[in-house]
Amino acid sequence: MNFSVNEMQELKGSSAMPGVLAQCKNIARQYAFIRKYIDNIKEDAFDATLLTLKERFSFDLYCWAVSTVMTRQNLVPMDFTDKGETQTQMSPTLIPLWDMANHAQGSITTVYNPETECIESSLLRKCQRGEQIFIFYGPRSNADFLMHNGFVYAKNEHDTVPIRLGLSSMDQLVNERTDLLKKLNIVVSGELNLLPAPKFISPELLGFVRVFNMNKEQLDHWLASDKATDLLHADCALDTALEMKTWKFLETRLTLLLRTFPTTLEEDLAMQNGSKLGHIRGILLQFRIGEKQILHDALEYVQQRVKS
Repeated sequence: MNFSVNEMQELKGSSAMPGVLAQCKNIARQYAFIRKYIDNIKEDAFDATLLTLKERFSFDLYCWAVSTVMTRQNLVPMDFTDKGETQTQMSPTLIPLWDMANHAQGSITTVYNPETECIESSLLRKCQRGEQIFIFYGPRSNADFLMHNGFVYAKNEHDTVPIRLGLSSMDQLVNERTDLLKKLNIVVSGELNLLPAPKFISPELLGFVRVFNMNKEQLDHWLASDKATDLLHADCALDTALEMKTWKFLETRLTLLLRTFPTTLEEDLAMQNGSKLGHIRGILLQFRIGEKQILHDALEYVQQRVKS
């Protein structure tokens, strides 16, 4: 929300761009709705609060409020009564002071104590007076961090690059492919992830591409098999032609994804090591480099599988 148009261009070609644009559009719509509602309230010369609100409720102020809440809200279990029965649901809550802790790689050290009805959190390591304090926010990708927290974490072990794939309704074998994907608990249409080295390809992505490239005989075989989950493993024994089609499909897709960026990984690295960048451009460049590195490493891995 605080990016300029030129800064937003730094995300061109990345997986984060659609989500970032959608979020900006949603916030603009929210502001327009609230602004219209406020403007339509009948003015009361004696209501100083309303007069101040009409005068000062700007888009910039609303963006600040939204970003403050988005980067600090946490889900906490809360009890509520419905038809005489007490139920518990997770509710977004603001927790002053604790929300000042920064993120570092590690494990979850924050729990909710139902006896005290308090959040209890411990730091990942000892710290001295005046030092930053760190906790682990959770297993999130850098796209999530960028969109919801406004930062990127270098060498994020939980980073991913999503690839959107789906079956065509015109495919004559769409029903068989759908059944096999459901058997593997893989979405028929949606985002499947690339992973940082040394994993490269998520089991779900590999399984989808294999099913996508199967002929009817192969689909029937795996639908009847009690070892269908073997398709999620890289070293699953498959027909040579199917295996080659799988890795060639991934090679083509990864190559195309890298070409959607205006710059190469090498150019971005040179830019990072060259002239000084502003704070926001530096974050966006770091995100772009991380995403391209995952794509580049995965492509090299896939090309090795093609050659073998």
